[in-house]
Amino acid sequence: MRASLAVLAAALTVGLAVRAPVALADTGSSASGSASGSASGSSDLWPVPTASADQFTFLLAYSFGNRIPAGADPARTEGDPGPVNEALAAAVVAARGTRTIPVYAQTVIADVLRTRYGMTDVIPIEAERQPDGTLTYLSTDGAAKKVAALRGPSRDTDTAGVIAFQDHLWRATYTSRANGFHAYAPAGITMPSQYDPQSSQPWTTSAPVYLPVDLAGRIPLLLNGTGSSH
Repeated sequence: MRASLAVLAAALTVGLAVRAPVALADTGSSASGSASGSASGSSDLWPVPTASADQFTFLLAYSFGNRIPAGADPARTEGDPGPVNEALAAAVVAARGTRTIPVYAQTVIADVLRTRYGMTDVIPIEAERQPDGTLTYLSTDGAAKKVAALRGPSRDTDTAGVIAFQDHLWRATYTSRANGFHAYAPAGITMPSQYDPQSSQPWTTSAPVYLPVDLAGRIPLLLNGTGSSH
């Protein structure tokens, strides 16, 4: 299935390139921190809309991979953060600054924010657990839907600051928008861009493996118009 999506992504990305959002960055530039040697989502073809961090009413942090401790059951644990999610937590802290706006973060990032940075007003976005104790994978869209439900009516007036791995940032931002948020990456905040080859999620271990998966996920956002809206 993933191979077929990769082929679809490669074929449709060329055809849809002219529809890619080429002038969306609200501050006039895309998010910084592109990976060296990586076909990043912040390239000229895929600019990420940005806004000043002081405009955000909350932050939304999407995880990228994890580390499963030795002996742990990967089907029953969300794992340890690993270096990428630790870097994402640092990006949250940088974007939040001295403000006290709430932070919604997937569990592995929330754990770092609580234990390393002493952040108390962080709301973890957890994967659903089945009756047998196994976890259901929480997708980018699934995480955005959970936060939209938690924000309720305030979603219409919220301005969400999106924190995500650099090659995931375009899709994370527009998936947030597809779920009703006015979402932007924080201008001037560097997102992590170095892959973790020891990640327990194989598709997040390198750019050649990850980018076809991410491009396949961008296609529906382009087709439904979300990826070209302001």
